[in-house]
Amino acid sequence: MEPRSMKHLSKTLIIVLTTAIMVGCSAESTEVAPQPIRPVKLLEVTDVNAASIRDFPAKIAATKQADLSFRVSGQLIDFTLVEGQQVKKGTSLARLDDRDARNTLLNREADHELATADYKRKGELLRRQLISPAEHDLAKAQLKSATAALANARDQLSYTRLIAPYDGTIAKISMDNFQMVQANQSVLVLQKGNDIDVVIQVPESMASQAITFNPNAKFQPQVRFSTQPDQSYKVSLKEHATQVTPGTQSYEVVYTLPRPTQINVLPGMSAELTLDLSSDNELLKTVVPASAVMKRDLDGQNIVWLYHADTGKVMPQIVTLGRVTTDGIEILEGLTLGDQFVVAGVQYLSPEQNVKPLRWQRGV
Repeated sequence: MEPRSMKHLSKTLIIVLTTAIMVGCSAESTEVAPQPIRPVKLLEVTDVNAASIRDFPAKIAATKQADLSFRVSGQLIDFTLVEGQQVKKGTSLARLDDRDARNTLLNREADHELATADYKRKGELLRRQLISPAEHDLAKAQLKSATAALANARDQLSYTRLIAPYDGTIAKISMDNFQMVQANQSVLVLQKGNDIDVVIQVPESMASQAITFNPNAKFQPQVRFSTQPDQSYKVSLKEHATQVTPGTQSYEVVYTLPRPTQINVLPGMSAELTLDLSSDNELLKTVVPASAVMKRDLDGQNIVWLYHADTGKVMPQIVTLGRVTTDGIEILEGLTLGDQFVVAGVQYLSPEQNVKPLRWQRGV
C-alpha cells in the first residue's frame, strides 16, 4: 500500500475513535443522578397554648382587714391582746377609762327625768287651761332635747369600748396599755382569718384575659407559696382594678382561696400565681420561628413545610398568620397538635421531596 493511502487510513481511524469516545461521554452525561435526601431541622407542635401559661409574682393579703380605733379620746386601762391572737366577733378588744363618760351619762339621765316630769306637769296644766299652749310646746321641745342628750351620752360611753366587728386575727398592735389615745388613732389591725387574697399586677396587654375567669377551663389559676414551692393551690377571681396602678401601666387583680391548713400563710408573704391567658378564639394559636414561614411565589400564600414521618416527605401547608412577637410569628390557622414542620432551609424544598430529620426538637 502506498504511504499516502496509509496516512489517510490512519487519520480516518483517529476520527472514528474520537467520535466514539465523544458519543460515549455524551450518553453517560445524560444519565440523571439520584436526588440527595436533604437533612432538615424539625419542630413539633406539642401544646398550642403553652405560650399562654404565664407566671406572675404575687403578694399575700388578708381577705378583710381593718384598722380599729376609738371614736373618743382617753386612757387605755384594759388592753392585754397580743399579735397573732384569735378573737371572736363581739369580743371586747380594749377599753378606755370611762369615768367621765359615766358621770356625763348620769347628768343626762337626771336632765331627762326632770324634762319628762315637767312635760307631764305642763300637760295637766294645759288641760286645765292654766298655761298657754306655748309653754306646753316649750316643755315638749325640752324633753326632746333631753332625750337626744341622753342618747348621745350613752353612745359616748359605748365608744370607750373597742368591739371586734368579726372573727379574726390580731395582726398588729400599735398601742400599749395605759397610754393616752386620741380619737381615731389606730390601736390595732384586725384581719379576717378564713380566706386569703393573692394580689398580682398584670400588664395592660394581658389585663382582659386575666380578669376573665372560666371555672370550666382545662387549666385553672394556681398559686404556689414561697414556703412550699412544690405545692399548688387553686384560686378564684375576686376583684380587679379598672385604673392603672400609679407609676406603672399595669392593673391590680386579686384572686382568693381558703387559707391552707398544711402551711402557715401570713399576709405579706410572697407567692407565684400561674394563669392561662388564652381566650376562646386563641385555642388553635401557636408561635413558630420566622424562618419556618415563607410566601409562595405561585399564589402569594403563606406556607410552612409539614413533614410526614410515614413517607419521609414534606408538603406545603397554607397557614394564616397573626402577630409578629419576639418569640416568632403567631399561626392562627393551619397547624394542629402533633404537626411536624421544617424550621430552616425552607426555600430549598419542593413538594413531596424526601428529607430526613436533622434534629428532633419539641415544645412549640
